[in-house]
Amino acid sequence: MRKIWVIVSVLLLAACHGSDQENKGKNKSEKEKIVINVEVAESYRGDSVATFKSTAILEADKAATITTKTSGIILDLLVEEGDFVNQGDVLLVLESDEQELSLKSAKANYEKSLNNFQRAQQLISKGLTNKEQLDNLKFETESLRSSLEQARMNLSFTQVKAPFAGMVVKRLVKIGNLIQNATPVYEIVDFNSLQAKIDVPEHQWSIMKAGLPVDFEFDALNNEHIQGEVIRVSPVIDANSGTFQVTVAVDNTDKLLRPGLFAKANVIFDQKNDVVLVDKNAIIREDELSYVYVVDGENQINKVQVELGYEMPNAFEIKGGLSANQQVVTTGKNNLTPDTQINIVNYNEAS
Repeated sequence: MRKIWVIVSVLLLAACHGSDQENKGKNKSEKEKIVINVEVAESYRGDSVATFKSTAILEADKAATITTKTSGIILDLLVEEGDFVNQGDVLLVLESDEQELSLKSAKANYEKSLNNFQRAQQLISKGLTNKEQLDNLKFETESLRSSLEQARMNLSFTQVKAPFAGMVVKRLVKIGNLIQNATPVYEIVDFNSLQAKIDVPEHQWSIMKAGLPVDFEFDALNNEHIQGEVIRVSPVIDANSGTFQVTVAVDNTDKLLRPGLFAKANVIFDQKNDVVLVDKNAIIREDELSYVYVVDGENQINKVQVELGYEMPNAFEIKGGLSANQQVVTTGKNNLTPDTQINIVNYNEAS
């Protein structure tokens, strides 16, 4: 009887061992069949650009507070805030009675002296006067002519004019105000003269030069992109900040921009044509090396080391390790190993 139980026990142990081996085989088979859903993109040929990224506040190169050049009571205001004016347009008019009387007096004195001088020129040829008297009349006439020009200028000061074309952004006085010389009356800005001042670290000194294109992005304009160009590079470096200033002219042809707007600025200092590019999401960084998963066949992948070039907003330049028209994994790459099987899907289309 004891022998029978021993035999049964051995058979049961063998059966259990066989069952464990079968289960392990099934688990191993199931693990080998794990498939990861991924999205892929194709490498392509295009242009790569190298940019220096910074921020800037727009300011107008032509912006002025207009002041008076004489005193008096304001009789009329000819422009208002928001009006566009051309160079030389009259902005306001001051009382001018005193200046007009001074001009009449100066004109009469000058014409009288000029008449005497012309008569003396006729008399000297006849010997009826001498050269000293003629010279005195000449100097007197020239002096009175200067006084006449001064009187005309003083009268012109009663009309305040725009020094350049632009928009009136602020009116500082009212009709009837008695104002003195050098009183601010208007503020004018030329929106076509908008510039951005960018502070650049000193180690970028060698790459900055006039003529470089600049791409601006404005949050206030729904991230609209507007182009600019470097027009000046400061010849000195600020010792306190370790930066130098780059001045960029901004294209405001459409009059969308205003002084004070905040912008993201990308100074494009180099460009390469017809190079291999890949979606930034495909790049895997490990220490100082970079990799991509390249699709091999329908559901296999290879991990390939690549050499990166210029970085752009949505892509990297590939200098080595990858050619154009190869599929690389962009989404799901963090769950992959080289022996993983993949299933290519497009989540955007699925949604």
